[in-house]
Amino acid sequence: MIPEIDNKFEKFDNDLYDELSMKNHPNITPSDSSYIEIARLQESRYFNTSKDSYFTIVKLYHQNFNIKKKGLGFNVAPFTFKKGVWYEFDEQGNLIKETDYDQPFTFTFEDILKFCEKHGIKIDIGPILPNTGWHNDIFRDIQNGKPIWRIEHLKKTNLVEVIKIDGVTGKVLET
Repeated sequence: MIPEIDNKFEKFDNDLYDELSMKNHPNITPSDSSYIEIARLQESRYFNTSKDSYFTIVKLYHQNFNIKKKGLGFNVAPFTFKKGVWYEFDEQGNLIKETDYDQPFTFTFEDILKFCEKHGIKIDIGPILPNTGWHNDIFRDIQNGKPIWRIEHLKKTNLVEVIKIDGVTGKVLET
């Protein structure tokens, strides 16, 4: 359910990009076990979401194709909910920063999944393809120095419910 990320240096995979570009659309391709989005841009990127995971492996690269940042993001919107440790590198590929986004959340993602299941809120697993309609979403943030979870789900066809949950106690703060 949670892919592994390490702090090792790497370069953008130009060979994979070229191979996928010849077979399919240059930036997006489905595979047997995951959905890969790869783009060679000013800030090149690689996203990979396994069919059995809630998380996307996110890798961003400097212009020289050396790794810039890598970590895990929630499959619906990888930059709104970062999971675990994210690693940042300088242009030479030296590790310069590690940020653990799970701190100080003691009410965990797994606890949020249990909450959603208990309340009948469906959370999609695997790749979330573009333009496929509404997908319930989970966010987390630090607000006024306190960890907060936010769940946005389609309660009715024309009503989105937002639930704010304390990231330490799991108490519902606001609906």
